[in-house]
Amino acid sequence: MGHHLATPLYPTTQKRIVDASETIIATQVTPWGFLNAGVQVKVRRFDGRDISYTNIGFQGSPREVFWGRYIEPFLEDLIVREIALTMDACRVREIDARLALPELQGLLVYSCQKVFSHMANIDQRLLANGDAQSAPLRATDTELTNMVTFIQTHCAAELEMWKPRTLQVWWSHNQFWVWAFGSLLVIAGILIAAKGAKIF
Repeated sequence: MGHHLATPLYPTTQKRIVDASETIIATQVTPWGFLNAGVQVKVRRFDGRDISYTNIGFQGSPREVFWGRYIEPFLEDLIVREIALTMDACRVREIDARLALPELQGLLVYSCQKVFSHMANIDQRLLANGDAQSAPLRATDTELTNMVTFIQTHCAAELEMWKPRTLQVWWSHNQFWVWAFGSLLVIAGILIAAKGAKIF
């Protein structure tokens, strides 16, 4: 995945997101692949409830559960968490969020795509019962589009609240002088008013 380095946050963010999406695949997606193997398949929903199947085909109820907003809460949690971490890092390290958020968006979309791709492969394998060629690869465009919208909406909301870096830096270095100058103006105003009162 080639990338023009926009901010110094990118390498760390990339590793964190890759690791997190690999964990989602390993714990939430891969176990489903054993559904036809005659062993108990047990995974946990995002809300903590268990999903457990033994000696049951994939067609029907299990497949509906698999594609029925089972994985999305895990991805949404990752997205919200990563946006918050990026915004915090931008504030602390004085990095422009208008550069950091678009590159984060790319990483998040790529990770969601990867997770859905794994799901489609498992779906195909389970439907074909070993013979992958006998079942079509399920399209995941709808799921991915929904996640892209989720990512864009949350990034846009953060950018709405973001103050450009120049303003932030200027304010952090000059807020004392702004306050001091403001106070001087007030004092000057009082003195002028007092002097005026004496004259007239």
